[in-house]
Amino acid sequence: MNYFTEIKSEPISKVEIVNLFESDNNSESNCEFVIVKESNSYNPIINLKIQSDYSPTFKQSDIVNGIILVGYGEKFAMFDLNKNEKLTELHFDGYFSEFIVDGNDVFVASDCELINLTLDGKTKWRTENLGIDGVVIHELSSLKINGSGEWDPPGGWEDFEIDRKTGKKN
Repeated sequence: MNYFTEIKSEPISKVEIVNLFESDNNSESNCEFVIVKESNSYNPIINLKIQSDYSPTFKQSDIVNGIILVGYGEKFAMFDLNKNEKLTELHFDGYFSEFIVDGNDVFVASDCELINLTLDGKTKWRTENLGIDGVVIHELSSLKINGSGEWDPPGGWEDFEIDRKTGKKN
C-alpha cells in the first residue's frame, strides 16, 4: 500500500473507503482512498491512498484509539495517527476477507487463514488451512473463536473452533 497523509488534530468520527477514479482509462483506477473525517464538520483530516494488484472483493476500514485499520484486496494494514507511522502490513496469497477488533486483539481473516494481532501491530499467532476460498468469524469468546472456512466453492463451508490464546484448532 502506498500512503500519503495530511493530519490535523481534530476529533475523529468516521472512516470510509472511497473510489475517486471511476474510469478504467485512468492510471489510478486500481486505487481508492481511506478518508478519516473530523466529528464536527466531517472535513477530511487524513487521506490514505490504497492500491491493490487485484480488484477488491472485500474491503473494510475502521479507527480504534487513533489507529486506522484497513483491509483491501490482498492486503491488511494498520496506521497509527498519533505517531504518523504504519504499524503493520500483511500480504495474503489470496485475498483479505474481514477483521474484527475485540479489546486489544485484532482478528484478520483472509481467504484461507486467521491472524491475531495486537493493536500495536504485533502478530500473536497465525492459523493457516482454515479454508481455500474464504474464512469468516462467527463468534468470539474469552476462550475460543468459532468460524467457517469454505473448502468446496460455492457453498462448501466447514465450521472450525480455535483456541483464542494460542490459535490452535480444537
